[in-house]
Amino acid sequence: MQFNKILVPIDFSEFSDSAVDYALFWGELFGAEVTLLHALVLHQFETGEEEHLRAYEKFARVKEEHMRLELQRYNQQVSRRRPVTVTSRLIRAVTAADGILEEIYNNGYDMVILGTHGRTGLKKWLYGSVAEKVVRLSPIPVLTVHHPVKRFRVDRILVPVDFSEYSRKAVQAADELRRVFQAQLHFLHVIYPEFHPAYYVAGIESLFALDKDLKTRSLEKLREFTGNINDGAAYTVLEGKPHEEIVNYAREQDVDLILMATRGLSGLEHLLIGSTTERVVRLAKMPVLTIERERQKEASTEA
Repeated sequence: MQFNKILVPIDFSEFSDSAVDYALFWGELFGAEVTLLHALVLHQFETGEEEHLRAYEKFARVKEEHMRLELQRYNQQVSRRRPVTVTSRLIRAVTAADGILEEIYNNGYDMVILGTHGRTGLKKWLYGSVAEKVVRLSPIPVLTVHHPVKRFRVDRILVPVDFSEYSRKAVQAADELRRVFQAQLHFLHVIYPEFHPAYYVAGIESLFALDKDLKTRSLEKLREFTGNINDGAAYTVLEGKPHEEIVNYAREQDVDLILMATRGLSGLEHLLIGSTTERVVRLAKMPVLTIERERQKEASTEA
């Protein structure tokens, strides 16, 4: 897995600055060019009167020039942090997410690194944010950063596995990154318990209590599914809500990076089903790297 061009959307908040620092870390490691992108979102007048349109365009040009100068100053400051080639782009967009996605599709980037909970705050994230939309629709890997990264290394990588083809590709990608970072892989499978009410009446609250060999069989299947990767990989099977168990395990094991596949859901299907990946991206304290299914196919072909 090689990253030559890394895109970092910024809004000049502390969250995006943290993402920039992490992007510089990855850029130095992979010898990649880092591009800072600021999407200038201006709300158009609803009326189409020529006078209003001229006033809008004048305001837009002034705002654009101001942001261009700010972006240039920030680019210069960022370029001094690490020996990485840093460029910047300013675009106009109807929405920040749409602008970022258009930039991704048109300019040959290999990865997006972005901070979450920016100026729009937590409430915006919960009801659908820039990060959520980019994670769901990006054709390339997206690395989300929530908090200032305290440790610029990747010693432990967590890979949740649900035995689907999506997670198989995540396993392949994780093995490639393991070699780059010399990291330990943690493979985790979470069984979501669904009980008939009668079992609760009988005092049975765990599938592991109901089926004594379930954990052993699941561990064997997990090892087989991941190809029995050596080099000290850890294999764990837990019971509970997948996103909660993944986030808790990552915290308890002091994981540096979570690597997950997205299923590319959209529209009504996404609304009804939701996404374990998106919940993990939202709640995890450490960076989360998501790989979209079509991109995975390309990566596996190149490997």
